Amino acid sequence: MGQVAMVRPLPLPQTMLRITEVVDSGTETTLHVEGRIVSDWVSVLQEECSRVLQESGARLRLDLGAVTFIDLRGVLALRRLTTEGVAIVNSQAFIDALLNGDDTSWAP
Repeated sequence: MGQVAMVRPLPLPQTMLRITEVVDSGTETTLHVEGRIVSDWVSVLQEECSRVLQESGARLRLDLGAVTFIDLRGVLALRRLTTEGVAIVNSQAFIDALLNGDDTSWAP
């Protein structure tokens, strides 16, 4: 089965986050995430992950190769998604450091 791509436009005209869904096979779906995972966009990403998991039942991968920034809310959401079985792939070193860190650098 070939790859099927679907782009879901986000609600605001000045998009800070773009999510493109690619069905890699009948058992795996990848969401390519581009931009900044911050504030209200965190809930958009969580909703998309939930939708894919509920509708397809496929294994979900988040490709974060084009993510340029993540705030604390985004880091916590990504950590939670990984505990739910979502795989993080193609992430940059700063994202890996944030996801594996101990949150001490976030303290005021």
